[in-house]
Amino acid sequence: MSKRRFQPSIAALLATLAVMAVCVRLGVWQLDRAAEKRAWQEQVDTRGATPPRTLPDLLARSEPAHYPVRFSGIPDNQHTVLLDNRMLEGVAGYYVLTPVASDAGTTVLVNRGWLARGRDRQTLPTVPPLPTPVTVEGHAYVPGDAFTLETPGNTGQDWPARVQSVDIDALAERLGQPLAPFEVRVAPDYPLETGEQMVRVWHDARLGPERHRAYAVQWFAMACAVCLIFLFASLRRTQATNPMDA
Repeated sequence: MSKRRFQPSIAALLATLAVMAVCVRLGVWQLDRAAEKRAWQEQVDTRGATPPRTLPDLLARSEPAHYPVRFSGIPDNQHTVLLDNRMLEGVAGYYVLTPVASDAGTTVLVNRGWLARGRDRQTLPTVPPLPTPVTVEGHAYVPGDAFTLETPGNTGQDWPARVQSVDIDALAERLGQPLAPFEVRVAPDYPLETGEQMVRVWHDARLGPERHRAYAVQWFAMACAVCLIFLFASLRRTQATNPMDA
């Protein structure tokens, strides 16, 4: 007759502990990310519910992101920026940003929305000009990604400029004038253009807190599964001693 005895291998034990530690650490990291996203969403909701601010008010703030804003100015339709590789419902396109010299004396990059790229990547789309003067209503957004301003096929002083992500300082240098340290994303239902309005679906957070919590549960479950596999594998069959054979 045989029975099982717990006989773990030292090497297997160390490997199991290492894998479990990694899984638990990743789970905790996902919980931290969920808390960050939850705080971010609360900030967006709280600031977004306030009345529109003026540009001088936002410029005086150390954290202007997500506040509503309304201002008027003169658009620079000759120096529009196309933010490349922006997908909408599986279609490639650009975000269109036009500098607007505001009545407050500060030039602001206005993100007008999404424009389809077309079949030929080498041919840039025709960007409809903004009316002059123009009144803009939207929310402040602080770009967080670094980028290389010049991209293949659109170098030098060609306009519109095609970029991979927005760097306020680099664009200010190329334009030869200072810019506000944020872009203004036009409100989705605000009639900005004189003709057909651009599509405005702003995705500031790619992954919500719920998804991060779900990933955390998966990592913790994986840690438990590794532990159970180790325990089961460490149970060895042994032959019991028969008293009649003694």
